[in-house]
Amino acid sequence: MRRGVRGTLLPTLTGRPAERLVDFAPAPDAGLPGAACAEVDPDLFFPADDEAGEFVERRARQICAGCAVREMCLALALKRSEQHGIFGGLDPAERRTLARRRYRESARAKKGAA
Repeated sequence: MRRGVRGTLLPTLTGRPAERLVDFAPAPDAGLPGAACAEVDPDLFFPADDEAGEFVERRARQICAGCAVREMCLALALKRSEQHGIFGGLDPAERRTLARRRYRESARAKKGAA
């Protein structure tokens, strides 16, 4: 076994990790294989509007932050115009803002290309 950083006995990486190890595709039931939320209570991603909801929302965002399919989840939520819940680490208001920004950018790009 090779020695790791600062003499630890942890193995070190000898090469660059692959950019994408596995291609994820949505399942027919709209689930995402490999999603970090698959083994978590779904109510966590639909917080209430009270103080406890703030804690639940933070926890949901933490789970999303470490998810391998976060970007795909967000793209699907934007495509379906999800009105409730945390998807891809964003709440509905943040997703609407992102969708508007993307729409404006695409409109500018089309206008500039024409």
